[in-house]
Amino acid sequence: MSIVEHPEPVLRQVAEPIDHIDGSILSLIDNIISTLRYHALVDFFLERSLPRGLAAPQIGVAKRLVVCGINGKMKVMINPEILERKGTYFDNDDCLSVEERNDTVIKRSAYVKVKYKTLENKEEILVVRNDNAALVEHEIDHLNGVLNIDYILD
Repeated sequence: MSIVEHPEPVLRQVAEPIDHIDGSILSLIDNIISTLRYHALVDFFLERSLPRGLAAPQIGVAKRLVVCGINGKMKVMINPEILERKGTYFDNDDCLSVEERNDTVIKRSAYVKVKYKTLENKEEILVVRNDNAALVEHEIDHLNGVLNIDYILD
């Protein structure tokens, strides 16, 4: 799958919740993971910073689903919801969907607590800090129609 780029309208939509996990959702997850791995490989060879997360809207599907590489493992989060944010973390925020003014330092949370559903439809809580907190915030922003460029002050 290819990456949808700004200003495509799907990137500004609020994504729809996933009611149940079926074959189409499993296929979507597979597409997101494959796309993320492909871009990580390409960026590795081009000596660019490697992408660590991707949200369904970034491949053109307005569903509440993100995949993040956290501590060396792919974390699939269905219907993620941020429960708590604390502190400040300044992040060099890249986005595969935004070419202009990319790689800009923006203010994110230093601590994020998020609730989500797993592939097994179990509710889990994830607590992340610093770069992982920024990553999770960034990907969940995509589900709410928010892009990293929205945080840049001129």
